[in-house]
Amino acid sequence: MHDLNPLEWAVLPLRKYADFSGRAPRAEYWWFYLGSVIVSFGLGIVDSALGTAVIGGIFNLAVLVPSLAVTVRRLHDIDRTGWWLLAIVGVFGIIGAMGVVAGLNASFGSAPMAGSFTLMVLAIVAMIAVGITMLVFMVTEGTQGDNRYGPDPYGPNNLEQVFA
Repeated sequence: MHDLNPLEWAVLPLRKYADFSGRAPRAEYWWFYLGSVIVSFGLGIVDSALGTAVIGGIFNLAVLVPSLAVTVRRLHDIDRTGWWLLAIVGVFGIIGAMGVVAGLNASFGSAPMAGSFTLMVLAIVAMIAVGITMLVFMVTEGTQGDNRYGPDPYGPNNLEQVFA
């Protein structure tokens, strides 16, 4: 499994498109992430030249499910549940709800909420805390040997899991 080149690592999550079970080593997650950023950046340049945002949007939509799946498998590799992703969704949901409430208040001519600044600061602090937590999770070395989510992807005789 260590013999894969970066391109093979980057494409591996696309082969496992919606597979949320098992484990993903750091190399699989980070090469996929880097590849996605590079392709997205390139498509952004093309979109900018064409004056649209369609091509990049289609790509980002196409890699949404593999991104979620490889992140869940990466969390499994460090013996954490994939439900940790809800922390990110929750923070963005709270910030979005605050934006909707602020917009509604403005549209009805109401004064801004008294604690809206405080809430926004707390939401930003929560977003930073969740981001740092997820970063630490993603760079943490996987569990040695088997864990509750499956065998060690770097363990002996696990090449069949990589190319499944």
